[in-house]
Amino acid sequence: MEFTDSPLYTAVPMPIAKINRVYGCVYFCAILGLMYYRIHYMPSEGYVPWMLLFCAELGLAFQWVLEMSFRWRPVDRFTYPERLSKRFGRELPPIDIFICTADPDKEPPLDVSNTVLSTLAFNYPIEKLTCYVSDDGGSPLTFYALLEASRFAKSWVPFCHKYSIQQRCPEAYFSECYDNESDSSFTTEWENVKKLYEEMKYCINTSVERGIAPEHKYKEDYGLKEWKPEMTSRDHPSIVQILLERVKDINFEGHDLPSLVYVSREKRPGHPHNFKAGALNVLIRVSALMSNAPFILTLDCDMYANNCDALREAMCFFMDSPTGHQFAYVQFPQRFHGITKNDLYAHWTNFHIRHKGMDGIEGSTYVGTGCVFRRDVLCGSERQHSSSNSIKELISSSILSMEKAAPSKRLDEAKELAKCGYEENTQWGKKVGMLYDCAVEDILTGLSIHCRGWKSAYCCPKRDAFVGSAPVNLNDTLIQNKRWATGLLEIFASKYCPVTYGIRHTKLAQNMCYSYYFLWAPSSLPLICYGLVPALCMVAGLSVFPQISEPWVLLFLFLPICAYGQNALEFIYVGGGSLKSWWNDQRMWMIKGGSSYLFALIQVVCKLLGISKVGFEVTSKVFDSESGKRYEAEIFELGVSSVLFIPFSIIALINLMALACRIVGVMREGYSAMADMFVQVVMSSFIVINSYPIYEGMLVRKDKGRMPTSITVFSTLTAVLACSTASALSQSSETSILKN
Repeated sequence: MEFTDSPLYTAVPMPIAKINRVYGCVYFCAILGLMYYRIHYMPSEGYVPWMLLFCAELGLAFQWVLEMSFRWRPVDRFTYPERLSKRFGRELPPIDIFICTADPDKEPPLDVSNTVLSTLAFNYPIEKLTCYVSDDGGSPLTFYALLEASRFAKSWVPFCHKYSIQQRCPEAYFSECYDNESDSSFTTEWENVKKLYEEMKYCINTSVERGIAPEHKYKEDYGLKEWKPEMTSRDHPSIVQILLERVKDINFEGHDLPSLVYVSREKRPGHPHNFKAGALNVLIRVSALMSNAPFILTLDCDMYANNCDALREAMCFFMDSPTGHQFAYVQFPQRFHGITKNDLYAHWTNFHIRHKGMDGIEGSTYVGTGCVFRRDVLCGSERQHSSSNSIKELISSSILSMEKAAPSKRLDEAKELAKCGYEENTQWGKKVGMLYDCAVEDILTGLSIHCRGWKSAYCCPKRDAFVGSAPVNLNDTLIQNKRWATGLLEIFASKYCPVTYGIRHTKLAQNMCYSYYFLWAPSSLPLICYGLVPALCMVAGLSVFPQISEPWVLLFLFLPICAYGQNALEFIYVGGGSLKSWWNDQRMWMIKGGSSYLFALIQVVCKLLGISKVGFEVTSKVFDSESGKRYEAEIFELGVSSVLFIPFSIIALINLMALACRIVGVMREGYSAMADMFVQVVMSSFIVINSYPIYEGMLVRKDKGRMPTSITVFSTLTAVLACSTASALSQSSETSILKN
């Protein structure tokens, strides 16, 4: 028997939390021991490298303390959508779906169409769904693709509902095998729907290849007449078109379809458009006029719905009578299709672990996609303190939204809301909607919501809710991480800094979690220092760690072994990764620290000094077949002359040269040459093993994905110069001592 007061979700502390706390106490004591050693045994001469390492160790220790906040109380949440269905039936609140795209060259229109189709077919009351697509590139190709998708939806949506299809992204579904071969009616319908999809796919791809929509579509009244020859992606008026309208448009079986609205906001040269945050704010205004659903789902254009019950999963939090009023948004994990078996570029596992950690405090961050919001929260409302009537209000809002005037009669008003000058002298981007002046508007918006007293939930259904595409080459991965690190540091340097602003509104642990993210960029300095100083000192014959015969050497071995061991345990048993994927993850942590984070730090410093501005770079979702094969074989893609490759290439080469010098020293001097530099040899060996893909790309590979010759030559010359300088300084110092 189902009770009306039974919870729609539960939160269970993870068992690993106890292990994390014991580990944290022990490791913190070891860090204090390290500090004592550095201070007590500081040499009287040659202390500069010692001090550099001491500062680096302080930085890494501070970063570890911040990271422990994620590990203190991680939780698992479990939802009960079957209880939701029994309790409310179809009386669920309406949801507006926001999908953003910006560049048809980097974000293929066919992928956008698949994402739209997957959301139109959600297992949710059809009359409660409206999908808005923001085309920030103002491309007629994207509009034409959505026009074709809206026609196919009349077959696709009823097909999914009729046969309870779980995978509702057409491209993903038709690439899999169907399992109803014994049902002849299903087989016939499946073949018909697939034929229609292939026709849609052909039309869209053909138009993209030609660079223009079919001419007859311009002549007919399909909305393409709004595009004029003089219009560009950066200079065009606002365009709002309704491609599917509830009641007016029906499927081939005579039933209603969800509404689908195309929006391209006005853009003019010299007028700030605030990137994705500005696009989302336009959608908030336009949707408020047309449907005004109390909940909003935000999605990236390549993040298709993989779980048809995802919206019901989210509603389990909002519709839970005792606690639902506390939640501002429900964040789903950001998962990716096409990831290699061992996640070569480390795209998601660690993020997943950290979200679970924040979920045990006040809730996870907003990551920009796969998130269901309360509309009133995005409009600046404070947290509700009573839930007595909240469920009734949500249900009644469903009736009110359906009684609004038909969206097709509001197009002129909607276009006014999408004009570039509408936000002047308003609070949009400051206190209302997505916040501006940051490259990561998602994290900033989530932080401001938490600071207003709201909580969030991290929902992890058994079947991934949304699946997107991730960068499949190293350069795009580093560009993406540089953009994130830049935006995060900008927040730390703004009025929203957790140290000054957040600490007054949220728990200390929550602020520590946010600070860990915000300080990604500065974390590059201790990483680079630890990657260079011990190796260069080894070339110079200078020991900066205890000898192998000294008891203190155990401390310097215990710290990295314990840290990496705990990280691997967490990665495998909490994140669900493999040992090899963990190895790839810690390798990418080193690469990003010596590249993306360093350039992000430089970029933000330049911005603060007024030297340059921070831009927004869209990573490509397109890759050729050759690079795709290398990616599937888990071979690093290095075939771009990118300045981002230089720092970690230099570090890798310096450590290789230092290790080679020490091996030569052991051959000449014997065991004593190893005893003095044991810890440094271990460190350089670890870096060299991690850097194998870099050496392979420089010296072995002949394919197009190898390291460009210019990067190899420059990095090699720089590494040789650094090692020669370290050796020369050492010899000069020895000569000076002998003279004295």
